[in-house]
Amino acid sequence: MDQRERDERIRAYYGEHFDEGERLSSRSAAGRLEFLRVQSLVRARLQPASTVLDVGGATGTHARWLVADGHAVTLVDPVPAQVDVAARIPEVRALVGDARSLEDVDASADAVIMLGPLYHLQDRADRLRALTEALRVLRPGGVVFAGAISRLSALTKTVLARGFRDLPADEVRVLVENGATAGSLEPAAGRFPGGHHHTAAELSHELSEAGFVDVEIVGLEGPGGMGLELMAPDEEVVAAGDVLAKRLEAIPYGPDLSPHLLGIASRPHEV
Repeated sequence: MDQRERDERIRAYYGEHFDEGERLSSRSAAGRLEFLRVQSLVRARLQPASTVLDVGGATGTHARWLVADGHAVTLVDPVPAQVDVAARIPEVRALVGDARSLEDVDASADAVIMLGPLYHLQDRADRLRALTEALRVLRPGGVVFAGAISRLSALTKTVLARGFRDLPADEVRVLVENGATAGSLEPAAGRFPGGHHHTAAELSHELSEAGFVDVEIVGLEGPGGMGLELMAPDEEVVAAGDVLAKRLEAIPYGPDLSPHLLGIASRPHEV
């Protein structure tokens, strides 16, 4: 499947089949923990009254609290149906757009939140285009928050879904070595559109190659993320997952055990 076909499937999937806001709020403890971890990590790094570009912001789950915190938010998403919903949030500017070609002028944002675009860009060149665009629109010293799906997590889900005995070795190798869905792992119509699965090291390298500095990779849900996906978003369960995820941050390769990664990095200060 080429990226053009994948882009069409993305619009259909998120426009007709899937509610990202529900995933992050009420579907499971894992989604709720991911939301709260992103919120905490972003809040810790934003200055008051920042200008924030939410790229791939879906229906505005994060844009809503960012505006409530006093930030000026522009949301960009490739799915018109999601943009229509986000546009109803007071004070949110919502636009249909592509992470690889942003309309915003150079050095116009204090922060770029990119939670989704890197999931679905299978070609490395496209991912670097998206990251380079984020760098371009950031002011010197501005921060990007780039989300990715963990490769180990993707492999684990595939094994559990297909069964340990009938998963062909070549499909396992594709996920481990390349991080991309391929062959019979390509999604069926109406299913998650697939794309790319990162290791923490790979996400770090891509951010650095795009020109960012002070790169940090964080695992969002921690090693309990798979189990939390099966549980309701009970407050105590989410809190326990949060403790475990934070404890793992300082352990080598710890982030890779999370279903989702978050790359945090800065645009260099210009001399």
